[in-house]
Amino acid sequence: MHVDDKFRVRSSWCSDEVFLKSIQNYVDIIDSRLEEVTLNYPSFLEMPLRYVIKAGGKRLRPLLALLSCAAVSGDPRPAIPIAVAYEFAHTAALIQDDIIDKGVRRRGRLSAWALWGAEKAMLLSDILIFEIFHRLAEYEKLSLPQERLYLLLRLIGESARQTVQGELLELELVGREEVTEEDYFTIIRLKTGALLAASAAAGAIVGGGTTSEVSALHSFAEKIGMAYQVYDDLLDVVGNPEKLGKPIFADIKNRKRNLLVIHALNRAGREEAEFLKSLLGKRTPSQWELERAREIFEKTGSIRMAQEVSLKLAEEGRKHLEVLKPSQAREQLENLSHIVSRRYA
Repeated sequence: MHVDDKFRVRSSWCSDEVFLKSIQNYVDIIDSRLEEVTLNYPSFLEMPLRYVIKAGGKRLRPLLALLSCAAVSGDPRPAIPIAVAYEFAHTAALIQDDIIDKGVRRRGRLSAWALWGAEKAMLLSDILIFEIFHRLAEYEKLSLPQERLYLLLRLIGESARQTVQGELLELELVGREEVTEEDYFTIIRLKTGALLAASAAAGAIVGGGTTSEVSALHSFAEKIGMAYQVYDDLLDVVGNPEKLGKPIFADIKNRKRNLLVIHALNRAGREEAEFLKSLLGKRTPSQWELERAREIFEKTGSIRMAQEVSLKLAEEGRKHLEVLKPSQAREQLENLSHIVSRRYA
């Protein structure tokens, strides 16, 4: 099947930089379509909507939708509406995350609630959620079979429900004395894995993928979503806040026990464990306290463990791609799975 030149992606596994350059065409298309949507709104909403959309991040969800569609059909274009829909869902979730966590910065920029207050930020997230249905309605013109449209609706509804369940479970466990690694993996499978999995499966659905292809891409993206979150929690401890665009140790400051915290508490000595617990919920820990906490994570092997778990999850995800026929898009999905476990920010 002929693929329009602007969608051609050079297959290469040389470096992260080469790979990211190779998918820039996809990102440009996504950004252009996201910006188009803001033009439908009056000027007092157009600017804040553009602001929060540009702060969205790496475009992982729409990329998964486009690449998954291409992997089963050879053409990413049918997935453009659903790709935009999932990026809106993700951006809405980020806005609400910042409200919950009192996050002042998002990727180096002030968060929506820090700029305009919680009320306006929440309403902006609502607009983005309602835009999802407008994007799905585009499939009427694209002649998507009705049964596949129903699958899309069920998929996005279920993934949104799981994401909120993950957020609520995380809040439920804040302050609890015992939080297990099993609890943590349940949270990230729901909170992070669900939307990534659904976006990939949605791309396969609109691309005419078989049941096994849709299922394989769903499982693949769920695993790399979990790998991404584990590595994100690692960067919260060892990352550079300037490159991350946000403060580090955010989970500890918000009393959240990520994988490193859980692992370290189970392996640290009594004095060290009590020290880590004393930091949970402390909004302004000193530089000395942060450095000591990092030393404890290093000493208990928690940093190395998080690296290994992220790599293992990504590898488990790649195995699901074996169902797909060899293609340029499949290679790009494999390359993307490597990126999530070794990015710097």
